[in-house]
Amino acid sequence: MAHDPYQILAHPFSLEGYAVIITGAGGAIGGATAHVLAQAGANVVVSDLNLENAEKVAAAVQKATGRETLAVRTDVTSETEQQALVDATLKKFGKITALINNVGWGEYTPLWDVSMDYMMKSYLLNTVSAYNLSKLCMPHLKKQENASITISGSAVGSTPSPEFISYSNAKAALLHMSKSIAMLSGPEVRCNAIVIGSVDNGEATLKAGYDEAMLKRLADAFVLKRRGTPFDIAYAFNYLLSPAAAWVTGIHLHVDGGGSYKSKMPTAD
Repeated sequence: MAHDPYQILAHPFSLEGYAVIITGAGGAIGGATAHVLAQAGANVVVSDLNLENAEKVAAAVQKATGRETLAVRTDVTSETEQQALVDATLKKFGKITALINNVGWGEYTPLWDVSMDYMMKSYLLNTVSAYNLSKLCMPHLKKQENASITISGSAVGSTPSPEFISYSNAKAALLHMSKSIAMLSGPEVRCNAIVIGSVDNGEATLKAGYDEAMLKRLADAFVLKRRGTPFDIAYAFNYLLSPAAAWVTGIHLHVDGGGSYKSKMPTAD
């Protein structure tokens, strides 16, 4: 899709006129993303399994930015509820410019201690749901300029992670899928993924099986010596949706504090 660079130079990250669906937007990363995108000019649809959380985020975003929002309760493992989300968005805003498949959940699951049923449920929640919602949104995305799908990946999906085997397998599949969507959907719809490092999600991080000592070791291992914040990820989403990224598709953008590093030299500590 052609763009005149001199027309967008002043506001390359503006999302003015966009209608964006964000799944899992009642949580830390999704909520921060809703705030950032609305501040950039978008109308956001705050989708979450917990309607109370979705409504709180939507109300806070609308109050802070003045942008009209919509809160929708969605179980993303239900095709019926996904279709209802798409229909509600079209009824409210008349279009879908971008979809952020942000829903995801994983916890400590040792390599040989996972049942087939648990593995399949993880795959359904983290991977299949993103595929199906992308499919439902695609006909509407194709009608919009600079339309895109962006996926929340995870560092555990790009490195061996036997302690999170069900979640890491699902996220690895999700990253692979994002490239397939990009290849077949271009040039009409872009698709990218953010490979997210360890982010401070508050209680959600602790529920996943971490304790404070583990989190301290993680932070110390990163090149930038800290864990990420939800807004670190939200700003990356803003970029990937914006005109500034109009020639970007099929990438895995690592937002992970530089990742973990330990010197291989024998004299290193």
